[in-house]
Amino acid sequence: MIVLVYVPAAAAVAIGLLMMLPRYFLKRHGKPVTGKRGSASAGTGSLDVAIHYADQHGAPRRLTVDFSDIDPAGLGDPVALVYDPGRPGRAMTLREFTAPWWRTVPGFVVLLGAVLALVPSLVLALA
Repeated sequence: MIVLVYVPAAAAVAIGLLMMLPRYFLKRHGKPVTGKRGSASAGTGSLDVAIHYADQHGAPRRLTVDFSDIDPAGLGDPVALVYDPGRPGRAMTLREFTAPWWRTVPGFVVLLGAVLALVPSLVLALA
């Protein structure tokens, strides 16, 4: 019975930590680059914006980000990014990169797993 309570919590923490790996790699290997804001499109319940940038070899790259991850700007305006030269497809906006870990989606998933583990523990301790 106890295992059924803690397995979802452990799974949520593990998934959240795995989701944080790209951010960890960018902190170790990331290089700043400036991209240009492209067109916006309706994504999965939010507005997605395309960002175009060039890697260290000059090859064009495209990154799709949530509208909340960039400053409100017009088409073609510059957007600060951080990307991994060893894997140029791995990139994120500077705003998302500098946000505290707990204000990101992976951080939320980790905290959710922690709460899922604490609530049953508190209930069992008070019973």
